[in-house]
Amino acid sequence: MAEVPDYLVPTDGLTNSSVRFAGLDTISGKNGARVKFDIFDEDEEYVATFAFDVGPQPEETIDSIVAEAHRRMRDMIRQWLHDVDVMHRHYSKQTPGSTIPNNK
Repeated sequence: MAEVPDYLVPTDGLTNSSVRFAGLDTISGKNGARVKFDIFDEDEEYVATFAFDVGPQPEETIDSIVAEAHRRMRDMIRQWLHDVDVMHRHYSKQTPGSTIPNNK
């Protein structure tokens, strides 16, 4: 895994926004489930629900399905962070007096 630049290391208290487990629905006729996460902004206002369809897991337990959904959500957030950082660095280079980190 790539090293995380210092400016991307999580900081406790950086924001009050959150991603919360919101539920699990079975998928008719299939093993697995649709696992939902609610997203809230800094004012604790609901923003959206994000859902993953998780197929059957080797252990076939609810915990294993929820764990897989959390892994997928974590990977998605990491990908979003990477994409947003790339765009931030791109636009910051266009801004006079930019002080972006020297990452390439």
